[in-house]
Amino acid sequence: MIKELTTNDFEIVESIIAKLHKLHVENRPDFYIENEHPINKKEYKSMINNQDKINIAYLVDYKIAGVCLATIKDRIEKSIYIDDIFVLEEFRHQGIATKLYKQVESIAKDIGAKRIDLTVWQFNTTALKFYKSLGMREQRIVLEKRL
Repeated sequence: MIKELTTNDFEIVESIIAKLHKLHVENRPDFYIENEHPINKKEYKSMINNQDKINIAYLVDYKIAGVCLATIKDRIEKSIYIDDIFVLEEFRHQGIATKLYKQVESIAKDIGAKRIDLTVWQFNTTALKFYKSLGMREQRIVLEKRL
């Protein structure tokens, strides 16, 4: 079941975001610094109360198994930017991330968005394969040369 996040969900969402942040720290310490609490309660409340944010969770037995955080952009054309999709390890390979993504896609269509954007790191081959399986395609490629 999918539900909107509330302020009462802070502790579990914070722990989920911390796990995602740790993945980024481990793979790109040049971009991310160690931070046990990458989001605080004030930031979380602001995110939850922002009408331009989509903050949803997938529940298994009334427990949050995964989250999707996204932002509605309304510049040249309306779009949705997925900030994070993350499913706890014990709930992976059950279609939860797909259901969260499809919910965002449905919202995007309902509000007249023209596209969904997100960024995925090159090291995260599982996520890249997942997003491509949903019909997403590369929009641009950012190159780097490590010195």
